[in-house]
Amino acid sequence: MKFKILQNNISYFLVILLIFTFVKQLEAASPSYQPAPLRNQSLLFETSGKAIRKIKLDVSSIKKPVVKKITNSKTPYRNKFWKVEGKRYDIPIRVNSKVKSILRKFASKHRKQLIVGIQRSGKFMPMITRMLQKEGLPLDLAYMVPVESNFNLRARSKKSAVGLWQFIASTGRIYGLKINRWIDERRDPVLATKAAITYLKHLYGIFGDWELAMAAYNSGEGRVKRAINRAKKKGRKHNFWSLRLPRETRGYVPSIMAMAVIYKNPKRYGFGHVRPLSPMDETKASLTVAFSLEEVAKRSKMSFSALRDKNPALFLGVPPMTQTSYSFYVPQNNRQELMASLKQNPNPSKKWGHSYNALLGSSNRVTRVLEKFGAPIYFRVKTGDNLWDLARKHKTSIRRLARWNRLNSKSVLRVNRRLKIYVPTWRVFREVARNSSYSSTRLIALRIRVPKGGALSVIAEKYRTSVRKLMRWNKLSSPHAIRAGQRLVVGYRKASNSNLPREASVIRVPRNTTLSHLAIRYKTSARKLMTWNGLTNSRQLRTGMRLYVKAPEKIKRKQQKRIVAKKNSRRLIKVRHKIIRVRNGDTLWGIARIYRTTVKALVALNELKSESHLRLNQKLIVPYPSSIIRLLVFADIFAF
Repeated sequence: MKFKILQNNISYFLVILLIFTFVKQLEAASPSYQPAPLRNQSLLFETSGKAIRKIKLDVSSIKKPVVKKITNSKTPYRNKFWKVEGKRYDIPIRVNSKVKSILRKFASKHRKQLIVGIQRSGKFMPMITRMLQKEGLPLDLAYMVPVESNFNLRARSKKSAVGLWQFIASTGRIYGLKINRWIDERRDPVLATKAAITYLKHLYGIFGDWELAMAAYNSGEGRVKRAINRAKKKGRKHNFWSLRLPRETRGYVPSIMAMAVIYKNPKRYGFGHVRPLSPMDETKASLTVAFSLEEVAKRSKMSFSALRDKNPALFLGVPPMTQTSYSFYVPQNNRQELMASLKQNPNPSKKWGHSYNALLGSSNRVTRVLEKFGAPIYFRVKTGDNLWDLARKHKTSIRRLARWNRLNSKSVLRVNRRLKIYVPTWRVFREVARNSSYSSTRLIALRIRVPKGGALSVIAEKYRTSVRKLMRWNKLSSPHAIRAGQRLVVGYRKASNSNLPREASVIRVPRNTTLSHLAIRYKTSARKLMTWNGLTNSRQLRTGMRLYVKAPEKIKRKQQKRIVAKKNSRRLIKVRHKIIRVRNGDTLWGIARIYRTTVKALVALNELKSESHLRLNQKLIVPYPSSIIRLLVFADIFAF
C-alpha cells in the first residue's frame, strides 16, 4: 500500500515538471517576451570639486554598450581590438552581468581601495605600458596589476605571492627573478614587469586566447588545460566563460575587464577627481657591497628611509653579502649628487662589508640581537642533512641553529622537518655596531703531531681532555679517523692583553695578539694604529716591534688644528630639538637611548642634575637624531 502511494506521488511530480518546462519554452519562443528589468542601482557618481553625490539610475534604461571587434594583424599578440562606449581596448571586454556586478562593487564597496590604486598607478603605468608596447603585447594587460596588487610593491598574498605582479617564488625563479635571503626581485617593478611579460607570452603561445592566458596566469596553465580537456570530452565549448575553473579565477578575468573600464572612464564611475602620482624618475646605480645603504643615502643627500622605500627589492635594508656589487634605484637629482661624491672620494668611509663576520660574532648578546631584530627564515630538512652541514649552508653556527629549533646533540633530524634561522637585517648591524663589547682575550689552539701508533684515547689522557672534545675540535667523524703525522688540536689557551700598560703611548708588541685587539685595549681603531706606525697591512705587525698606541706629537698638532676649525664652524649652526613629556617608567638613560643621544647631553640641555629623578609629565628637551653631533659640540663633551 505504501509503495503504491509513493509511486503515485512520483508520477504526479513528473507530470508537473513536464508542464512547467513546456510553458517556459513557449514563453522564450514568444517575440513579446522580455526579462524583468533590474532594480535601481547606484552605478554612477557625479563630481563637482570635492563634493561627491550618488545618482540613482535605472539599469534597465541604460543601453547595452556597443562592442565592436576590429581586426588588426600587425603583431602576433595584438591582432584584435574591442570598442566599448567609444573607448578602444586591445584585450577582450565583455560587459555582461558578472562584469556589471564587479563594477558596482568597485564603485561602492571597494571605493577607497580603488582611489589609492588610481593614485599609485600614475607612478608605474607609464613604465608598464612602455614595456608592453616594446614587446608588442596588448597595452590593456597593464590592468592586471590593480587586480593583482593594487600597485603596491610590498603586496603579499596568503599564498606568498609578492610584488606588483604577485609572483610566487618558484615561478619567479623560472622567469629570471633572483630570490634569496638578501634580495627579492619580485619587488623590483621593472624586473617583475619584464618577467610577467615573458610569462604572458608563454601562456598566449599555449592557448592563443588572452582570456584563457589571463586565467592561466591566476590559476596555472595546468589547471586551465585540464578544464579545457574535460570540456572537449563532454562536447561543450572550451572558452573561458564555459570552463569549470576555481571560484577565484572565474572572478579574476571579469575583474580585469572591470578595471579596464573604470580606469579608462574615471569620471563616469566617480573617480574623476583622483589625481595620479607623478611617474617614477628613478634610475639604477651600481656599487660594491663595501658601500652600505646608509652611506649611499648620505652621499645622495637623502634620508635612509626614503632610499629604502625606493628599493623594496633589498628588503633586509643591507647590501647582498653573497654578491660583489649590487644595484639600487635612486632619483635622478640624487644620482647626480652621488656621482659627484664618488668622483671626489671613490672609497667607502667604512668598509662594513669586510668586517661582516667580526660584527656578527658568536656571543650570546649578538644571538639575542638577531632574535630581536633579525628576519626569521624557514627551510625543510632534506635526506642526508645534518646540523653541521645546515649551519654551514645557512652561514650560522651549530649552537644557534640548535637553540632556535630546540635541538640538542641527541636530537634526530627528521626528513621534511621545518627549521628556523634568523637572518641579519640592517637593524641588527646597527645594534651590534653601536653597542659592541668585544673581549680583549682570544683563544689560541694548541696543536701536536700524532705519533706512530697513537690512539685518540691515549692522547686525551695525556693532555687531560676527553675523546669527545678532541673529535669536536678536529671535526672527526670517528675516534679511529687519525693518522701518524697529522696535526691535531689538543686544547686551547687564552691570549690576553691584560699585562700591557693602559696609559702607555709606545709599547712592545706581545706574542699572540692582533692589531684589532690592541685597538680595543687602547680604545682606538686599527686604521689609526696603522696610520701612526706607517703600516700598510695588519700582517706587518711583528712580535717585539715598537708600536705607537697614541698619536705622535706631529699628528696631534694637525688634529688639534682640525678640531678648532670644526668647532668654530659648527657653533654657528642651530641645534634642532623637540619637547617630550616623561611617561611612567622613563629614565634619562632610556630616553637617551631612544633619541640616540647621551645622558650628559640631556642634562646639559635641560639643566638637570645627573642623579636627579624625573617627574611624571615633566617636559624635556631632546635633540633630533641628525643633530646629535652638533649638540655634543655645544655640550663640550665630544672628543675627537
